[in-house]
Amino acid sequence: MKASAQRLARASVRIAGSRLAAPVVTYLVGKRTWLLEQAYAYRDAGTRIVVPAGFEFDLASVPRPLWVLIAPFELSIAAPLLHDFLYRYRGQPPAGSIVPRREYSRAETDRLFERIMEQEGVPAWRRWLAYRSVRLLAWSDWR
Repeated sequence: MKASAQRLARASVRIAGSRLAAPVVTYLVGKRTWLLEQAYAYRDAGTRIVVPAGFEFDLASVPRPLWVLIAPFELSIAAPLLHDFLYRYRGQPPAGSIVPRREYSRAETDRLFERIMEQEGVPAWRRWLAYRSVRLLAWSDWR
């Protein structure tokens, strides 16, 4: 593992200006994914969403040529984590992950992504671009 990747092992990734707890993650170089090391909980109004430890996610699926506009690591860590988790299960994750139990539609999941980015202090123009991108392009990932 490269030295830079070792520094990301079991790191609590803090976003400057964020009002949210920082997820503890490790970057898996060979797989090009992030591994959630400790369960991560987020409160969405009266609902608590818990992403279990061991969940792997890609942070944000932004094609490399577009990184000059919007790089994956500029969209927070929590927003892509929760978005990927809900997408993986089409808004219906395993029992106990959402309390009280409810389902999220794709539109609700995408709006949650946008709200979390706002809580993380992602600039408005970047939030808008990321939100519009998932609304237009991520429909195939929901299936």
